[in-house]
Amino acid sequence: MKWVKYGILALVLLNIPAALLKFVSPALGSLTSYSIFLLLILFYLFTQKSKPNTFLLFIGFCYYLIASFQYYGDNRILIIDTIKFFLVVLLGYELIKKVTKQELFFFLLIGALTIGIETLFFPSHFGRYSGLYINPNVAGFVCIFGYGLVWSLKNNNLKLIGQFVFSLMGLLTFSRTFIILWIAVNLLSIWISVKNVRIFVLGIGLVFTMVIIDQVVGLNNPRFEQLMAIVNNEEVSTTEISEGSRTETWAKFYQDILEKPVFGNGYGTFLGREGAHSAGVHNSYLLVLGESGIITFLLFVGYILFLLARSFTLFPRTPNLFMQCIGFSVFLMANHNFFNFFYIIFCAMWLQYQISLSREQLATQP
Repeated sequence: MKWVKYGILALVLLNIPAALLKFVSPALGSLTSYSIFLLLILFYLFTQKSKPNTFLLFIGFCYYLIASFQYYGDNRILIIDTIKFFLVVLLGYELIKKVTKQELFFFLLIGALTIGIETLFFPSHFGRYSGLYINPNVAGFVCIFGYGLVWSLKNNNLKLIGQFVFSLMGLLTFSRTFIILWIAVNLLSIWISVKNVRIFVLGIGLVFTMVIIDQVVGLNNPRFEQLMAIVNNEEVSTTEISEGSRTETWAKFYQDILEKPVFGNGYGTFLGREGAHSAGVHNSYLLVLGESGIITFLLFVGYILFLLARSFTLFPRTPNLFMQCIGFSVFLMANHNFFNFFYIIFCAMWLQYQISLSREQLATQP
């Protein structure tokens, strides 16, 4: 079943269905999307069963049930989204248990490289790049998640390649969240060894690499221009760089949260599908609170805190898990698609299982 596993990982982690839907045809995108579930069912039928992911199953049950109370849209959409989530969590958790660090690394690396391919061969006036992930902030998450994973690798050559590729591709997304997390992860790496301070030298090399790319294709990005102004000791204007910040987006939804804090406003209202807001909240925590109320919100936050706390206790043994949990938890503050982006769910479940596995191994050691 190895090739079935690789097929699922390629479709999910490389975001192939969504990319085909956007760049090729809706029919092909839908076909590959539903093929994920067929492959998951096939893998699940022929693999050894173990304990399901009760954490996410219960959170998903609360979220979709309570959010359905005030849902006034097409019931088929709600039903299909609910079924998809539970299939991904129930069937995908068995698959994700059999994904090694090296396998996850290579799939994330391939996904990150598509950002560079878009930059070099399909430059845009938008000035931010995302490869197969369509959204630059999501592409930045893939890069920071992969960058944290690099610290688990034993092969120094792979480690260096991963550090360079994930860093450069992440910078090409021009995601402010990625840059903050990249600095945070590298500061954590100094806790592992003071020698890791030299990783910041890589940052200087990355800036020069981006200058070369800018000369070749023209990055045409105000954030890159601000960076060059800082490097050249020129006057920097923060107006353009702070435009459209996430805090401004979140503020538009606060009143809706305060009006219905117990059971929320209903499914889709914070996704931009239903209600008065045409754009989503861009924050998974606010989405859960705003659509499904305080009970589901506390469960969801508890799940994230659980991952952070458990991975922190394992930091001396497996530092990558805490680094990845930091990246994952902060990313959710800038993205509202936890329940319907399968690769985000896969990453959460992989972290959860690896934390559990590391604790079991630690307990059995003399």
